[in-house]
Amino acid sequence: MKVNSLHSKNYQSRLLALLLVALIAITMTACGSDKEEDSEAETEELFKLRMVTQTTNSETIIADRLGFFANEGIEVVYVGTLGQGVSQDQAIATGDIDVFTQGHITSTAQARLAGLTSVVVAPGFVDDPEYRHVTYLVREDSDIYSIEDFAGKKVGITGNAVCIDGYLTKYFEEHGLDPSTIEFVTLPQAGQAEQALVQGLIDVTTSHSPYSGLALAEGGVRIAGCSWDIFESPAAGMATRGFSDEFIEEHPDIVQGWMNAMYHARVFIERHPEYARIVSADYLGLEPEQVSLNRWPLEKNIPEDWAQLWFDLSEELGYWEHGDITIDEVVNNSFVPTDYPEEYDLIAEQEWVPIGKQA
Repeated sequence: MKVNSLHSKNYQSRLLALLLVALIAITMTACGSDKEEDSEAETEELFKLRMVTQTTNSETIIADRLGFFANEGIEVVYVGTLGQGVSQDQAIATGDIDVFTQGHITSTAQARLAGLTSVVVAPGFVDDPEYRHVTYLVREDSDIYSIEDFAGKKVGITGNAVCIDGYLTKYFEEHGLDPSTIEFVTLPQAGQAEQALVQGLIDVTTSHSPYSGLALAEGGVRIAGCSWDIFESPAAGMATRGFSDEFIEEHPDIVQGWMNAMYHARVFIERHPEYARIVSADYLGLEPEQVSLNRWPLEKNIPEDWAQLWFDLSEELGYWEHGDITIDEVVNNSFVPTDYPEEYDLIAEQEWVPIGKQA
């Protein structure tokens, strides 16, 4: 009996030990699970905001790579580039992206006239005599030296738009010249016009960033004029960014955070342009000297007179009739960015660690 009793006690001791080990293991697993859940919860706190992969120098690159979006609770998800002829307004309507990061007030107004609900909430880059919106390039051996000389010449355009053939049409009409004497040649693929110019297939390009900078860096071409020569106003270059009415209604906090990050990025670029150039070049897979800089406005919202310039020109060029749509329908200035955090300036004192071209 004593043997049985000892056996029972040993068995019970071993059983208790095993149960204790199992309990500890379960407890540790539970703690680990809690930690994993906490970690996942922290990750899920960032709102995933879908936008197209950037192919040109943009403040969105700075806001993303320097952590301005993350500081506002936003994680950018790049969906790639859009197909030929598909606008970002259309991609918002189909639910493929949440925010548009390209275009002008005219394109958004046209989208709304077509029944879409995109609305402008922030300015992008603007025009500047040094950092030009549209650059008119010619070959170095060309006899073209000013916009007046474009008469009778082949001018490459990516398509009909206010800031492409529209600017030149306005300039010619205001200077008593006949715009019909310009032979517009449509070359829809980005960078195609610059190649055609070098090959002698056209006489002038209507180049946008970064292709104007790339062409000038490669040599063989020079500047014969720019959009600043026509308007002498930052408004003439104003790009726009925005959301749909539905997204703004459902996620006003995300729109506000996005506005904050984008404004902070614009201020950072203006204060530290060369640092921003290096960061953008890394994202785009270019050398810094190949990245064309832009001028970024320090205005927090869309100025009324800037929007009016686009409306007046669009109506003058026949994009819609006066009264068909109003600025208030196209521009939402209700989200005012927060002031620029001065500590962001410290970033420019750090050496940039390359991340690599955005996939």
